[in-house]
Amino acid sequence: MTQPQIGPVVSALLLAWRSARSLAPLSALSLLLANPLALAGEDISEFTEADLFADIPEVVSATRLPQRLTEAPASITVIDREQIEASGATRIADLFRLVPGMQVFHVTRNQSGVAYHGVSDNFPNRMEVMIDGRSIYLPLLSTVAWETIGLQLDDIDHIEVVRGSNVPTQGSNAFLGSINLVTRTALSEPANSVKLMSGNRGEERGELRHNLITDFGHLRISAGASANDGGAIYNEGAENQYINLSASSTLGLQDTIDLQLGASKGETFIVDADQLDNIASPRDHNANYQYLVWNHAASDADEFRLSFYHNYLKLNVDPIPANEWLAREFEVDLATATAYASAFGVSDAFFRPDSEHGTTEQYDIELQHTHYANESLRFISGLGYRFEQAKSDVLLDTDAWISEERGRIFANVQWNQTDQMIWNLGAMYEDGSIADGRLSPRLALNYLIDDSTSVRAARTRAYRMPSLLERHNTYNLRQDDANGNNILEQQATAAEGLKPGQIDTTELGFYKLVPEQNLQFDARLFHEQITGGISSEFIDAAPDLIISDPFLASLENGTRITKGNVEFYDAAGLEFQVKYKPQPETLMLLNYGHVEVDGQYFKKPDDTIQLHHYAPKDTVSLLISQQFADKWQASLAYYFMSTTRWFEGTSGTKERKAYHRADLQIKKRFALSNTTDAEVKLIVQNLLDERYQEFYPNNPFDRRAYVEFKLLY
Repeated sequence: MTQPQIGPVVSALLLAWRSARSLAPLSALSLLLANPLALAGEDISEFTEADLFADIPEVVSATRLPQRLTEAPASITVIDREQIEASGATRIADLFRLVPGMQVFHVTRNQSGVAYHGVSDNFPNRMEVMIDGRSIYLPLLSTVAWETIGLQLDDIDHIEVVRGSNVPTQGSNAFLGSINLVTRTALSEPANSVKLMSGNRGEERGELRHNLITDFGHLRISAGASANDGGAIYNEGAENQYINLSASSTLGLQDTIDLQLGASKGETFIVDADQLDNIASPRDHNANYQYLVWNHAASDADEFRLSFYHNYLKLNVDPIPANEWLAREFEVDLATATAYASAFGVSDAFFRPDSEHGTTEQYDIELQHTHYANESLRFISGLGYRFEQAKSDVLLDTDAWISEERGRIFANVQWNQTDQMIWNLGAMYEDGSIADGRLSPRLALNYLIDDSTSVRAARTRAYRMPSLLERHNTYNLRQDDANGNNILEQQATAAEGLKPGQIDTTELGFYKLVPEQNLQFDARLFHEQITGGISSEFIDAAPDLIISDPFLASLENGTRITKGNVEFYDAAGLEFQVKYKPQPETLMLLNYGHVEVDGQYFKKPDDTIQLHHYAPKDTVSLLISQQFADKWQASLAYYFMSTTRWFEGTSGTKERKAYHRADLQIKKRFALSNTTDAEVKLIVQNLLDERYQEFYPNNPFDRRAYVEFKLLY
């Protein structure tokens, strides 16, 4: 198949956009507002009363205020339950292929990365990811470990994805965007369900769910286990178990309490799939969380929300003998490595074969106040405090806790100046123990051409505070002697003077609902300027840490990794999404994203990387689903991503080639009794078996088939 030739057209549009981006966005919008009826192409008087109740999704992620998409200050993709059911996805991360401008890649068979606008390695770190508002971003890894979150597709009601910086609402991690997974409640699914799934490479999964509704509230329990054999090259298998409890109780007319508890554990084999002779290493994880939310309606005009959560994750990579480690690290046979270990005096030493080892905890408390001043003015404000700590003898070179404190104050205001002009002003001030405080503001103007159509202009300046890992990452390879301080090799050193990264975003948006056709269209034209982005920097080794051993010295290049404010680039592009339901039984979803990156990454003083290849210019996804008679359903998904480079998955001038992928799902539901239904599903991913690589060259995505059986009663 040939690559779609849509890029040149979009590139021409972006050239015009770049030349005009210096104009203030709200001033530019005023030109459009001068003749709104001409822009709309229709008379507002033609709209009927039914249009006032059109099915425009309501979201909360952009400002924390309930808003229709026509009022929100950002472009938001909503992945609802119908799309989740039709997608053919078997893992949560795969759902984000349905989001314009987003890239999903399998680092290994069981580890996924989710990035927005490319420019990433195997640990994407510029999007906030939450479950019901609880952050699952890991300070120890500066990313989300999707395989450890203890959540499955059937646990999710819908997902809100904010495309664009959302730091003014959700904090520093939402530098490029945010994801909020909203879970199901006991009120939204059958009392009990059992699901079994089986697929190739030993894929097995079992899930149980129980829902209880009483006069005091409702309770939902979900639990499951899964296992697989991994890929054919490395056999990097995995096994996981999890249990979650969600309860909600109404204490009176004014108060509700929501409680969520969960735990997960498992083992995942991880490997850098860039060399065929690399060996997968087992990494255990043990995680738990507690989440408590109190909502209080003080009056018709005032609501308060107090939340607290605690996240815990322990990752363990067992150490291996020095000779095995040397054989892996320096690509020599075991006999040679054994001789080296003896020569270095480390025959009895043990080293960890992978760096994903350590323990991390987060404590977060937040108070939020919502005030409805009148029909035209409402605002939300609050303050929060987060305490994070981590320890790792690999990533932080210590078994002691290293901690960070961070405070935040935020506010968002929606002012309906007229029935058609809606202003959104938001800001968050964050201050922490790692870097000086920063204020991240956003201003947006939405103009409602009619009740189903709006145009938007927005301007955001936001900052990303350094993570705990980025500030303190230190990796000293030590001999395991009595003192524990014999440094054989230093690979990473803590970053001094690290500053928050900055992003300035200008965007124009358009949203249109055609009620009589059940058609939704959302478009976003954007320009993002990243200044002082945080990434790895290679520096000269400290003189007192230069390796004295001749063999090790010969393998070293005299540089060490640290973190620095070394990324300076622009990203400009166009995104749109179309959702069309010509009839209740039919769903059509089209997403397209085009981005062009121009800038530099100062990896070394003498090694500057031009970034224009480090984001795929075009991404496309298409989902078509049809319900047939007798409760048959079939869906087909298509995905395309153009060529790109990753900081880890590719090297030098090599690019990850463009790929096309088609997934097929066929489902049949039938009644076993008046109270019991059964469902059988066949999923075939990469239907045409056009093998491709998403990240590492030796981790191909081949055809994969799954059979699923579900019992609902």
